[in-house]
Amino acid sequence: MQKLLSGEQTPLLAGVIPVFEVFLTGWEKLAQKKKNLAPFIQCGLDSAKEYYSHMDKSNSYVVAMGKCFSSNVY
Repeated sequence: MQKLLSGEQTPLLAGVIPVFEVFLTGWEKLAQKKKNLAPFIQCGLDSAKEYYSHMDKSNSYVVAMGKCFSSNVY
């Protein structure tokens, strides 16, 4: 039986975050193209962007994206 790395079966945070950003960009472009759907798309975007802002403030996001940060946690 072949062993799989965890990332081969379960999405990893470092891979999910860029995909989420692509998702947001795609919806923003769709709202610009389909003006009649823009209010409905915007409702979903507002919710997704609120979630993204919480994610952006977490240490998990910072670590997953390889960004440097200082912390008082040892």
